[in-house]
Amino acid sequence: MTTPTHPRSPRGGLRIGTVLGACLLPTIEAPLAFVTLVQLMPRGDDAVEFDAAQEFALLSNLGIGWAILCLVLTLPFVKTRRLRRWWYAPPLAMLLALAARLLFFPPYGS
Repeated sequence: MTTPTHPRSPRGGLRIGTVLGACLLPTIEAPLAFVTLVQLMPRGDDAVEFDAAQEFALLSNLGIGWAILCLVLTLPFVKTRRLRRWWYAPPLAMLLALAARLLFFPPYGS
């Protein structure tokens, strides 16, 4: 004998919040992943001019801001238990990578 599930039951039926979160979060984290990849690519001393160091720092700061925004947007989905806590891992890892790159390996002496 099967028990029918209520349409709004968190254990059955279509979970709109889960689908929305699972589609929205990777979409907004894709540009962040690209910025993080660009920032972590090794560069030689002759790879860019010294003037590009300010753009490097700007892009890193924008990436850190975007990572914080991604973490904030992840919060309601995790708080309502629509998504699990591991959804914090990708933006947090990219935030830490960008912060480490900016703090410990500054762009060309700036």
